Amino acid sequence: MIEEYAKARKIAEKEYREKTAAGEYPFLAALDDVLPDCDIMPKKSLGVMEIPVELIAGTKTRARQNAFSAGFMPLMDPDTEFAYKWASLYSTQIGEGFSDPIKVYEYLQRFYVYEGNKRVSVSRFLEMPVISAEVTRVMPARDVLAQNPEYAEFLSFFAVTGIYDIGFSRKGAFAEMADLLGKDLRKRWNEDEIRSLKRTYWMFSQAYADLRSKGADLPAGDAFLIYLRIYIRDAFEYHSKKEIERRILKIQKELMTERSKERVSLIEEAEDALHAGSIITRTGSTLSKVIPALSYSPKHPLKAAFLYDNLIGESSWTADHEKGRKRLEKAYGGTVVTKCYENCESSAAFEAAVKGAAEWGADVVFTITPGQIDDALRAAIAYENIKFLNCSVNLHRQAVRTYYAKIYEAKFLAGVVAGIYSAADGTHRIGYCSDLPIYGTVAGINAFAIGAAMTDPSVRIHLDWMSKADNNWWWDTLNSGIHVMSYIDSKYNADGSDAHGLCYVEKCEPGKGNDLSGTCRITNLATPIWKWGKLYEIIVKTILEGNYNARQVDKKDRATNYWWGMISGVVDIELSDVLSSYTRQLVNTLREDIINGTFNPFDGELRSQEGLIRKEEDPFLTSLEIIQMDWLCENIVGEIPAIGTLKEEAKTTVKISGVEKSKS
Repeated sequence: MIEEYAKARKIAEKEYREKTAAGEYPFLAALDDVLPDCDIMPKKSLGVMEIPVELIAGTKTRARQNAFSAGFMPLMDPDTEFAYKWASLYSTQIGEGFSDPIKVYEYLQRFYVYEGNKRVSVSRFLEMPVISAEVTRVMPARDVLAQNPEYAEFLSFFAVTGIYDIGFSRKGAFAEMADLLGKDLRKRWNEDEIRSLKRTYWMFSQAYADLRSKGADLPAGDAFLIYLRIYIRDAFEYHSKKEIERRILKIQKELMTERSKERVSLIEEAEDALHAGSIITRTGSTLSKVIPALSYSPKHPLKAAFLYDNLIGESSWTADHEKGRKRLEKAYGGTVVTKCYENCESSAAFEAAVKGAAEWGADVVFTITPGQIDDALRAAIAYENIKFLNCSVNLHRQAVRTYYAKIYEAKFLAGVVAGIYSAADGTHRIGYCSDLPIYGTVAGINAFAIGAAMTDPSVRIHLDWMSKADNNWWWDTLNSGIHVMSYIDSKYNADGSDAHGLCYVEKCEPGKGNDLSGTCRITNLATPIWKWGKLYEIIVKTILEGNYNARQVDKKDRATNYWWGMISGVVDIELSDVLSSYTRQLVNTLREDIINGTFNPFDGELRSQEGLIRKEEDPFLTSLEIIQMDWLCENIVGEIPAIGTLKEEAKTTVKISGVEKSKS
């Protein structure tokens, strides 16, 4: 078998030359170099188990480093004792297989061999997927765990599954995978579930390996999670390698987006979307006459379907989008027809609605909550000729475009009005009830707090969350002596009262829960407006005029996210007649400054509850920094709630689009 050793050595020599030419270390890594204090660090014996050969990163000590290339191929001359032992082990493995486990140390989900380097080398040469090993885990220090949150989560995953094979490069992935499988990272999984996951991942990784060698460079674990998002329905059924490869190729853009440093491409002005394409593709142009699919008319209307996760009458959010749908249809006088599907909360109901929309002939499907994004993604992969969009921000699903409004601009103006009233009543206190702690929401809260401080420097914003379990925020706020309150923005108020937007509340009688009907005297002062109809008009216009897929908008490695504000006409504020002319003049002046781009609430010095965020002379916050805010202004009393404190129906949305509880 010395001939096989010679083949392995040729591979080693090639690896050595390539590493040397690239200025990289050409031999095995040693744990003693990676972790000089390894011998005195706490350890935990995990017993004997099969470990993935590909996760063996090096050797424990420096003693055998130079005998192998970085890929564990042998470098010693063929006439050495080392070579004959290697060849003998090769013969053993080909015959009856290795009988004794190797000994390894595991650190940060990588293995370092203490005993059995040559057996690992033979296994690598034979492309064996696993090898039996006696594993000792080196426990990382706390600061190392803090710097590697994905490994800290792996430890929880390993505790319930004992699986080493799957690894992810980002925090939250193990929890997402468990959630997709209807499991968690607290309770031990049963053996059938563990075997099923290992088998499915192994089949996927084998199919993905060939594609990865052709340019797909996303780590296998990360790619597997995206695969599960889309094919979770039958991912654990048997599929041939060819079928899995076909599926992977269908989601190639999603894999590219996951790998991209900039996963989301923000389109922040409607004009950028409307004028992105070529003039020759627009309706009425020469090309649109040659290609009828680009030319819509009352005889050949564009069909837009709207999928709501609940009933219109049960949700102010849904009611506002329904108003937008009707405005869209009215705006285009027969060139655009729409249809809505209610109560699409479950995946089964969603799929049935999409099927119905496809049979109806839908060209575009709008979904209105972040919790629908993965159902929309699966549908977009299945129905490639239909455009799918989701009302959310900062979610990277390339097959599903997302859209949202810069509501923080209107929230800032409402805060300006609120500060005037909190100063006038002498309390210097404002109640603010938000809904879900998701992307974009915290920016609205902070903008409101900044606006209020501009007109009442002593103001404190008392923050609460409608989505928290056992919440009784309205009465708690009033009982604490606060009368200026920021409530839901929609006029479609499910509690039966006229309360919406910014209110001044007085003369209340005790009630049950948040039922305000007939119990309070409420004066509405100002209301932030989400103009969904305008937003839908703009998006549909890009389709009608052939600009939807323009290269400036449709990036090959990024998800497209429309994020529009006052300048695009999709956000505004409605001021009550009870406001003084001076207050109205101030708000309107600031509104014009926002529209003209000469003012942004977050351009000045910013201080959070924990300290300075931005100095006056520092660079402006980027749009993504505004969207992803995980801190609260210093004049806010309250916190971003942990997901465990929320109502069950809120948790799904927050898992997908939530802002983590601030640790700053």
